[in-house]
Amino acid sequence: MIRGALVIEGGAMRSLYASGVLDIFLENQIEFPYVIGSSAGTLIAANYVAKHIGRSARINIIHSNDSNYFGIRQFIKSRGNIFNFNYLYHSPINDLYPYDVDALRTTKQKFIITATNCKTGSPVYFEKRKYEEMTEALTASCSLPLLSKIVKIDGYQCLDGGISTPVAICKAIEDGNQKVVVVLTRDLEYRKKEHSPLIKLLFKVMYRKYPALTRSLIDMPHHYNQVVEEITALEKAGMVFVIRPQKSLSISRTEKNARKLLSAYYMGRDDTKELLDKMLKYLEV
Repeated sequence: MIRGALVIEGGAMRSLYASGVLDIFLENQIEFPYVIGSSAGTLIAANYVAKHIGRSARINIIHSNDSNYFGIRQFIKSRGNIFNFNYLYHSPINDLYPYDVDALRTTKQKFIITATNCKTGSPVYFEKRKYEEMTEALTASCSLPLLSKIVKIDGYQCLDGGISTPVAICKAIEDGNQKVVVVLTRDLEYRKKEHSPLIKLLFKVMYRKYPALTRSLIDMPHHYNQVVEEITALEKAGMVFVIRPQKSLSISRTEKNARKLLSAYYMGRDDTKELLDKMLKYLEV
């Protein structure tokens, strides 16, 4: 096992890029002792720590047009959840691609799942080694604002980890990791635009009982851009190593075009192959 931390950005279906990155790591037997993700980045990380090469990609590409998995029909049917996590974690998807619960239980890797505490608007971190507990934490981390219901877990009321922690670089450094590899799902030039007045209004109405969460949601673009600037500065100083798309990923958070998803996956693989030697050299210093 190498030294260092692995930090994975979310981005819902854009996480196919991260799937490609982590599959190359697994194919080259590259194990990070510390793994942390936000939002969909946690789903990719969960398959990585269980050593499931290709599992994330197969599920999200093959089932991208399955209305029982995600989409508007699922949102209406469930009255508020655009993703059917029970369908993903249990039957039929886990029946088709069984998750190695023993690998999760016995792994020596530290696996941290980031979610957002609705009462405080701040991050909350979970470490789970049992499958049912892990999937509960993953659901909390991946529950998109406006498109998912609030998840209750361990006394917290949670939503998407990307609200408070779009990229958990600070947590990885605070935990003592001197070497950090960051996997982003946006290209170097990307910056989030301010939310429209309508979206801000929806946040205020939907989460009126959670003023701290509302503030965090409205501030998300500024916070995300600030974190990206910090990562870029650390990268230039040689303090972190970043793998990101070399060009813009033209896919949405709820992308259903399998060709685009497959392209994002292979872009992640290709970019990582190109950077692998440089990354290993960075980690060895």
